Amino acid sequence: MALPNNYKKYPDNVYAPQNVEIGDCDYTVHKFYFRGLQDFYEFLKKNPDINFHAFNKNDISSVTNDFDFAGVSYDDALEKLVEDMDPGYQEYLQVERNIRAKGGYSHKYRPIKSVAGGNVDPVLYTVGSPTIYRSSRLIKKPKFITIDTQVAYYWGTSKRQVFNRALIITNLIKALEKNGYNIDVNSFMVAQKSDEVIQAIWEIKKHGQKMNYQTLYKSLVDVEFFRRLGFRVMEVSDVTNYWADGYGQTCGESFVRDLLKLKKDDIYFDQPSNMDIHGRDIAQDFQNAIECLGLEDTIDVQREKEILKESVKVLKR
Repeated sequence: MALPNNYKKYPDNVYAPQNVEIGDCDYTVHKFYFRGLQDFYEFLKKNPDINFHAFNKNDISSVTNDFDFAGVSYDDALEKLVEDMDPGYQEYLQVERNIRAKGGYSHKYRPIKSVAGGNVDPVLYTVGSPTIYRSSRLIKKPKFITIDTQVAYYWGTSKRQVFNRALIITNLIKALEKNGYNIDVNSFMVAQKSDEVIQAIWEIKKHGQKMNYQTLYKSLVDVEFFRRLGFRVMEVSDVTNYWADGYGQTCGESFVRDLLKLKKDDIYFDQPSNMDIHGRDIAQDFQNAIECLGLEDTIDVQREKEILKESVKVLKR
């Protein structure tokens, strides 16, 4: 059975298979790249060919998985990528607003005097001072950091675990910004089956850009993003192994860091179970995640736990 060769049909999003060496083992990597969710939507709307060599044509999981496991239908999940609002997002947005309202940014400025630029100080002007202009200067330049988030997770992960992780990421972004960090956010899916790897990257936010929380919500909160749309990405790859029995396994952090050439100081958000996010107590999940990330000295954990715990009281779920 012939492979679909979608990398030839959609070169802006799908790349030709590449051979790479990770940890002394050779892998064939099938890469996808999406410049935001609109780009992802437009790619899937073109209905790239499904690889029936590697997936069962009578049981395409992106379509046949039930609601309890995979959320709304494939078609609905796809359209949600470009919808303006949905009830779940309204709840999430209220939590985000609560977090923001209880936080505040900590960029600090100091006044400076100069011979030009800024506003004229009338007192200094009257006494004939050469430095009659007053302005302010940022005490500490913003630091830059990237949050890399694994979209894939094992089959037993609950919807509440996925939701709590998204809230924790939201809170972490706010907390880091309060501490002077400028944030990049990338989401990716890296799955492996024997000597083959499927890699997909979604560009969510670059530093200097305002965080689009609707994009963050759509890519991280609802399980259908991975279990419908992420599965479809797998199904249209040019893999040659038989992936239908389980759709591969989620790759571990060290493998992904090596594969994606992530920086040592990038914050790596793994699947919920690997970060002790259990989906019950949001405050405890937050503390567990921060400890897994080793950020106890960067984040005021107790304060942020209280902010998050108070902020989620609006939730109905």
